[in-house]
Amino acid sequence: MRPNTWSLIGIISRKEMVDNLRDRRSVFNALLSVLLNPLLYIVLFGFLNRSFAEQTEQTLQLPVVGAENAPNLVAFLDQYNVDILPPPADPRAAVQSGEVDVVLVIPDNFAEAFSQGEPAPVELIRDASNQGTSVPMQRVQNLLEQYSNRIGALRLLARGISPAVMTAVPVIAVDVSPAARGAAGTVLNLLPIIMLTAAFLGGFYMVVDMTAGERERESLEPLLINPVPRWAFVIGKYLTAFGFTILATALATGLFLVLLGIPAVQTFTAIQVNVTAMAMGTAVAVIIPVIFMAVALQMLIASYTRNVKEAQTYTQLLSLAGFMPALFLAILPIKAQPWMNFVPTISQTFLINKVMRGEALLVGDVAVATAVTLLVGFVALGVAARLYNRERIVLIG
Repeated sequence: MRPNTWSLIGIISRKEMVDNLRDRRSVFNALLSVLLNPLLYIVLFGFLNRSFAEQTEQTLQLPVVGAENAPNLVAFLDQYNVDILPPPADPRAAVQSGEVDVVLVIPDNFAEAFSQGEPAPVELIRDASNQGTSVPMQRVQNLLEQYSNRIGALRLLARGISPAVMTAVPVIAVDVSPAARGAAGTVLNLLPIIMLTAAFLGGFYMVVDMTAGERERESLEPLLINPVPRWAFVIGKYLTAFGFTILATALATGLFLVLLGIPAVQTFTAIQVNVTAMAMGTAVAVIIPVIFMAVALQMLIASYTRNVKEAQTYTQLLSLAGFMPALFLAILPIKAQPWMNFVPTISQTFLINKVMRGEALLVGDVAVATAVTLLVGFVALGVAARLYNRERIVLIG
């Protein structure tokens, strides 16, 4: 390698950075695409929390068929913020149409069975396809179970039997999570999604503009005429996009965690999260190999495609494939397996989740995940450099 090769790469990288920074629209679009995600997730989660909280605290409107058959049960429900309403003419049709959320049906033989100490079943009519009724339904079920347990305990006491015999194996849940509990843990599971989205979208516009964009503007051919190895142009362009993507990822990560630390946001989301600077730095370090791979794959795709439109289409598909695994893993209860360390993005998702839970990372897991991800990146970058040695790199369409 000639002594001045790296200095030439530095010149190319600085030239690309200056050119891209002059295009403020491109930079704005790149940052907007990654910085909107933390805001959207927090707003979405906040509204969900507020919606559930309001449905839980407000008076529950409960139409009851046969309320006169169980006055004690009705009185019990009334004590727990339940407003007993007259039943609709057709309870099933009213529930299906969404006129009411749930209807309690107390049969005529309820009082007889209840007085004889026999099971006295009731019916709850709901539309399971209507997700908006899940909270009212759960509230009614919990109250009915509470009433049933109370009556069962009183019947046992009347027979001289301790109600404790009905609880043969009491279960005490112990939360050992040192960093995140309850809803806070659920929110922090979104962090890998935000970071991976930034990793695949942070340099997206820049990569496409520096490759397919220059080809369409017919400015690539004059650039390649210079007496510089063509792979040096690839590395220079790559380093520009790589650095910008790291910056975008760090900004998205920091914005997400900073927003969660604002008292007004904590009140809005009803979540308090405390993440140390070391944990945040570790998470960014874990994601850097993914950024290396993502930008390299984008360079490869944008170098191979014929125009900007085609490059944008394929790189967007790549971005979708990059962060979708993190989205599924945040929702599905999947346990980490050793083989997942060999799958880029999936391995980093589990590593970041461990960091957010305050768990120590195993050196072997980090080494394998990093090595495999970097290998994919180096291969993609090498293939992109080979494409630049072909004459078709300057052809349009």
